[in-house]
Amino acid sequence: MNATSPIITKMQVIPVAGYDSMLMTLSGAHAPCFTRNLVILTDNAGHTGIGEIHGGDYTCECLNAVKPLVEGQPVACYRQVLQRIHKLAQRAEGDDGEGIQTLDISKLKFVVKSEWAIECAMMDLMGQFLGVPMCQLLGEGQQRTEVEMLGYMFYVSDKNKYTAPGIQYLDESNSSDPWFRLRREEILTPERMVEEAQVLHEKYGFNNFKLKGGVLRGEEEMEALRAIKKAFPEARINIDPNGAWSLEEAIRLCKDMHDVITYVEDPCGPEAGYSGREIMREFKNATQFQVATNMIATDWRQFYHTISLNACDIILADPHFWGFDGTIRMA
Repeated sequence: MNATSPIITKMQVIPVAGYDSMLMTLSGAHAPCFTRNLVILTDNAGHTGIGEIHGGDYTCECLNAVKPLVEGQPVACYRQVLQRIHKLAQRAEGDDGEGIQTLDISKLKFVVKSEWAIECAMMDLMGQFLGVPMCQLLGEGQQRTEVEMLGYMFYVSDKNKYTAPGIQYLDESNSSDPWFRLRREEILTPERMVEEAQVLHEKYGFNNFKLKGGVLRGEEEMEALRAIKKAFPEARINIDPNGAWSLEEAIRLCKDMHDVITYVEDPCGPEAGYSGREIMREFKNATQFQVATNMIATDWRQFYHTISLNACDIILADPHFWGFDGTIRMA
């Protein structure tokens, strides 16, 4: 196949930005713009393959550095190309292998693997070469035509508090679309969170919701969840505080919320010399909640210890951490 497989003739890395709202998380507020890096591959058959990954100069530089390993290679050899990149990769200074257990954003670059954007773009080309969708290459092909999604809800701060020079947050107060207006406004109370859920339901049809927590006091966030559940009694309601709470606090907040919360994502992180995996196991024991994570199991070694402790029930295997192939293997 390699003899007839198209050859990659050009690799482009293009940083892009889009407008964001002042969404609140444990690490602060989203900036007026979010950034991504696009990878665009062209082959000698005239096809274009596209992948994307997190933004930032670090990731962009990593992608540009491996262009010589990609250009000139047969599309069919995408696994070997990725393997060569892996073998040349070295652990960056400051990478302690613990990933993002404490949501230290400066460590996100150690968890996100830039080459997965290349994997996506090469598989895109491979699918075009064979005349099949990427899902056919990844596994057993398309299984369904629809997948129900949840609405991911954020607290939103007052954009007028942002006074830095340069790009400002968009003002959509004159929009005829209720969601476009609402997403630029302050949303910090249970009543406003319910309004956000209602608008998301009306515009996109979401019936289930997850709240990005770790922003206000835990008690206030629980109050918001109860209000959303009251407004949508059939909904599955979840919360992700990104490990913001101590074990004691997480147990206290969640233990009596079984009639509201379906599962809890990363309620607590490492403390007192114990890893996030050990602390999460204690949370499970104390509350009998199922838990999800994209913080304590971000690679195979971490996953080994997570599963050994039975510390997590739902591994959120982000393709930007694991790659498409790794995500399928995880599933």
